[in-house]
Amino acid sequence: MLAIGGVVKGTIGVGLPVVVIAVLSNFLPVPLVLALVTVPILLTNLWQVMEAGKPMVPLRRFWPMIVCLIVFIWIGARFVTDLDPRVLYALIGTAVTLFAVTSYFKLHGTVPPSAERWAGPVAGMLGGLLGGISTIWGPPMMMYFVMLRLPKEVYIQAVGVVWFMASIPLVVAYIRYGILTTHTALLSAIACIPGAVGFFVGQRLRKRINQELFRTLLLWFLLLVGLNLIRRAIF
Repeated sequence: MLAIGGVVKGTIGVGLPVVVIAVLSNFLPVPLVLALVTVPILLTNLWQVMEAGKPMVPLRRFWPMIVCLIVFIWIGARFVTDLDPRVLYALIGTAVTLFAVTSYFKLHGTVPPSAERWAGPVAGMLGGLLGGISTIWGPPMMMYFVMLRLPKEVYIQAVGVVWFMASIPLVVAYIRYGILTTHTALLSAIACIPGAVGFFVGQRLRKRINQELFRTLLLWFLLLVGLNLIRRAIF
């Protein structure tokens, strides 16, 4: 599953935790799954930043959102071990479902430059809370970036930098709250192998296949996975 998540991220720039957590949460305890994906998230985000280059450009523009994201990741991580698993299933399932639906139908407006001062921090806060609880911080900020109508290159660069910045406090918070222990950190490091292989393959696929077809199939898959997690939260 980590290899598949890596392929997804390598192909479209995001999606490793969404795919891995949504599927593995059906078979393993949620805190263990969160620990398993933590180091692969850090590695693949660093890889993406190095590939995109010029990290200071998005840092200068989006630093208020990044600060809010980091603070609320720490806050969200505090609640992981205290929450009922059904609540986590509901949160993760809802995030995955909303991500799939809004991406498929492109349900978004625009954010004018004058609104970036407050809209960016709000997206960072929402993404941070969700990310601290589930490692899936992407949907609120991805929607924000789309509503800014960023050019493709700028979008990929921004996602790479922001996602990497978010993954650092996530690792620290999970260590602090006992989710990432010596044992689970070793397992997470081992999980980097299939994740990195998948990421490399995804990068190659991005240049060779019909991107729109792949995107459509992926979003339908994520929709089904998200709905199944919501079902598990209800019964």
